[in-house]
Amino acid sequence: MFDAGSGTAIVPFKRNAPTVSHHKPICRTERKSARWQIALATFFARPGVEIFIGGLVIVSVFLTLVDFAFYTRDATYENAPLLTEVIRLNDFITWVFCVELTLRFLAARSKRGFFREFWIDILALLPLFRVFRAGRALRLLRLFRILRVFGVVTRIASRFPEIVRRGAIEYVVTIGVLVFTVMFGAGALLHFERGSTHRHSILADGQQQEGQPQEGDAPLDELDEAFWFSLFSLFAGEPIPASPQTLGGKMVAVFVMFMGVTIFAMFTGTVSAFMVERIRTEGSFVSWEELHDHIIICGYNSRADVVIQEYLSLPQGGRSAVVLIADRENEASLLGESLRGKVHYLDDDFTRVASLEKAGVHRAKTCIILTDTRSGRSLQDADARTILAALTVEKLNPAIYTCAELHNRDYGTHLEMGHVDDYVVSGEYGAYLLAHAAMKRGLVSVCTELITTRKGNEFFRVAIPESWVGRGFSELLLHLKQCHRAILVAVHPPDDEAIVNPDDYIFQRGDDIVAISKTNFEISPPA
Repeated sequence: MFDAGSGTAIVPFKRNAPTVSHHKPICRTERKSARWQIALATFFARPGVEIFIGGLVIVSVFLTLVDFAFYTRDATYENAPLLTEVIRLNDFITWVFCVELTLRFLAARSKRGFFREFWIDILALLPLFRVFRAGRALRLLRLFRILRVFGVVTRIASRFPEIVRRGAIEYVVTIGVLVFTVMFGAGALLHFERGSTHRHSILADGQQQEGQPQEGDAPLDELDEAFWFSLFSLFAGEPIPASPQTLGGKMVAVFVMFMGVTIFAMFTGTVSAFMVERIRTEGSFVSWEELHDHIIICGYNSRADVVIQEYLSLPQGGRSAVVLIADRENEASLLGESLRGKVHYLDDDFTRVASLEKAGVHRAKTCIILTDTRSGRSLQDADARTILAALTVEKLNPAIYTCAELHNRDYGTHLEMGHVDDYVVSGEYGAYLLAHAAMKRGLVSVCTELITTRKGNEFFRVAIPESWVGRGFSELLLHLKQCHRAILVAVHPPDDEAIVNPDDYIFQRGDDIVAISKTNFEISPPA
C-alpha cells in the first residue's frame, strides 16, 4: 500500500507470516458485551424506533403545556384530579426516556460523545426526581425535547432521494428552533404570569382594585394568549400586544424577541446558501439514485476535459451519463463552457466512501481516476490518492471497470495487487510518440487518428460470436477486411492480457477482438 501522509510505500504483511500482538486478548464476556452493544445501537437506529421516540416527545411536550395551562387557570385546583393524571402520564413518559437514555449510554462507544449529543435530554429528566420538584419552573426543561423531534426528522430524511434531502438539515433545524421558541415562551409565560392580573386593587381615589387589570396590561394567564403573544413577539421583534407584568415574564419576552432575530438570520442564511448553490450548479439537480451504467471520473486535471469530450463524441445511443467527482476549492468552475450542463458534477473528495456511494459507484459501469495535483499536492501524494480511490472503488463494486492514472509506474504493483483493471502512466505515451516521431516520420498522425473518436478510424472491441468459435485468426482477418472494411489487430481472451497480431490463434468462447474501423460493427457469420 501507499501512505499519503508520508509519501512512502508500505509493504503488506505476508498472509502466512507470524504476527506479534501486544494487545490484551479479548475475553468471551467482552466479545458478548460488544455484540450486545452493536445490537442495541442497531435497534435504536431503526426508523420505527425513531418515529416512536419522536411521537413520545410530541406527547410529552403537549402534556407539559397542558400541565401549565391547568395550573394557571385554576388556582383553587378544581381540576386537580385531571391535573394529577396529566402529571402522572408525563412522569411515566419521562421514565421511558430515562430507560431509553440509559440503554443508549450503555450502547455508546464514546461516553463523551453520548453526553455531547443527549445533554439536553438529560436536563429534561431532572423534573422526574423529587429533589428537583421544588422548583416548578424546571418542568419547562421538558419543552427542550421538541428539538429532538427535528433530529429524528433529519435522520429519516436521509433515506429519501437527494432532491428531497437537499437542505433538509438546515430547514429542519430552523423550523425546530422556531417551534421550540414558541412552545418554551408560551409555557414560561404561563408559569410567571399566572394570577398577575388578579393582584391589583382599585380604590376610590383611582388606585387599582382586585380583579380589574389596568389598561395596557397583558393578561397572559391562558394558554392561547401566551401562545399568540410568543408568536407575535417572535416575528414583530417587540412585545405584542403589551409587555408582561412580572420580571420573569419580561425576561421570557426578551428571550423570544432575541430568538426571533436569530431565526430570521438562520432562515436568511439558509435560503441564501441554497440560492448560491443553485446558481453555482447552474440549477442542475441530479437524482443520483436514478443513474445506472454511467461513467465516473474521479479527480480533475487538464486531461479531464479531453477524456469527457472523447466520451461525449460517441453516438447518443452508445453512451450514458458522466459524473465528475472533484473538490471545486477556489476555482469558479472546473470544466470548460462546452461541457457544462453535460456532466453531473459532485463537489466532494473522491477518496471518501460516502462521495463514491452518492455518485452511484455500485451501479456504475466504468470509473476513471485521474491524478489530481491541485492545492499544492506533490506527485507522490496525488498517486497515493489515486491508489486509495482505485482500491476503494474495486472494494465497493468488483464488477466495475476501473482505470487509474499514475505518475510513477513503480506504484502500479499496488493497483495490480488490488485487482484494478488497468492503469496509465501519464507522460510515458507522449514520450513514446515523440521518440517514434523522430525515428519514423508520419507515425504521429496515424496514432492520433486511431486513439481519438472524433477523426477517421478508431479501435473497437467486439465480442466473438458462437459461429467463429474454433476458427483461426487469419480466417477472421480476411473476413473482417472483405465484409466490414475493418483490420483485425489483437485478441483479448477472458481473464487474460490481449495478444496483439498472433501468429496462429484459435478463437474460444468468451474471446473479444480489437479491430480498426471507421464505425462499430458486429461480426457476421463465416461464409
